[in-house]
Amino acid sequence: MAATKHILLALVEDKPGVLNRMSNVIRRRGFNIHSVNVLETIETEGSGRPGLTRVAIVVSGSAVILGQVRRQLEKIVDVVKVLDITTEDVA
Repeated sequence: MAATKHILLALVEDKPGVLNRMSNVIRRRGFNIHSVNVLETIETEGSGRPGLTRVAIVVSGSAVILGQVRRQLEKIVDVVKVLDITTEDVA
């Protein structure tokens, strides 16, 4: 299986140490993080919740192993949701 770049988008609680725990999960699986982007969510008319942050992480690896990483990230208490948006049209 070929290693390709994947974009993981996580919605997390805005608490100290969350990004460190997420990067440790990825590091333990042997993935290299290409980039990280962190942005607080904006509450607009019923969407979004205060105290949440959006984290986008670009990593490379096989889809099978990346699925395992995604499930491990979802087990972190402060992580609300993790999506693989690699194939999504986000423009």
